Amino acid sequence: MRTFSIVIPTCNGADFIEQALLSALNQTRKADEIIVSDDNSSDQTMAICQKYKDKIRIYHNPNGPSGFVNGWNKAITYATGEYISILHQDDLLAPTFLEEVEKALCIYPKVRHFFVPCNYIDGEGISIQEPDYCDNLIHQYTGKDYVIAYQTMGHPHIHRCPGVITHKDIFKVCPYREEAGHIADDDFFYRVGQYTDVVGILKPLASYRLHQKSETGHLKNNLLVQRLAKDYLYQIKQWKNSSFIDKRSYAYFVRWAKYYIFSEYWIGVKQKNRKLIIKGKKDLCELENVGEKLPLKMKMVYFFTSLFFR
Repeated sequence: MRTFSIVIPTCNGADFIEQALLSALNQTRKADEIIVSDDNSSDQTMAICQKYKDKIRIYHNPNGPSGFVNGWNKAITYATGEYISILHQDDLLAPTFLEEVEKALCIYPKVRHFFVPCNYIDGEGISIQEPDYCDNLIHQYTGKDYVIAYQTMGHPHIHRCPGVITHKDIFKVCPYREEAGHIADDDFFYRVGQYTDVVGILKPLASYRLHQKSETGHLKNNLLVQRLAKDYLYQIKQWKNSSFIDKRSYAYFVRWAKYYIFSEYWIGVKQKNRKLIIKGKKDLCELENVGEKLPLKMKMVYFFTSLFFR
């Protein structure tokens, strides 16, 4: 009999953690365990979770916060189920999520990674964007096709973190990587297809919440651009000579690396922020060092502005 763990990494998530917990508890196919792994919250997160202590397992890291990627990996270590689903503290699962995944597993018993699309909701739980590509069917992807689908379907991706379930053995060879930075979840999805085919149940059975306190929402634009410039440069470096990522998928990393690195530099110029200009120049040099040159228009802007900001 297959077993399922839902793990919820938490850190100062009092605003939404109870909703996330209830979505995990109210599955029509009950989870074999629900785990909260707290990274030393300083708000009421733990007090809220304690209300459900007879139905869930709670772990606490007194040395946190350790960062969201470390929080994910730590939460995974507590799971004993064969299949593990990470549910972020502000997201939701539809009641039939585990039921639908189990049905798909019966059809594709050798597959080790499953996903469903999600709706985007705001802080009040109101839907602000729904996937327009759901056909309610089950689709099997090779690893390479999964990367293409992840990059090209949906706005911006075919799925997000809520509504993903992965065999425990995959995490032994493909953990979340802190060095992948702000897009460590994307990085995991790009790599997982090297170890298994992937199945997508194209029904919107999860909800991804957009709000000001989220990992992305609380960042100022300058900092977010700097992070993403670094993160897409990292993707270029790791996939440059890979036989797994095809040219189309690699071009995706190049496009976004150029966009964010040039944005980083251009924001520095507009704000006369010398620190940001220097960082942008450094990242542009790194981009050229791996053989990726700027488009002519960007190159001309860089040339003329750099005359004034040496």
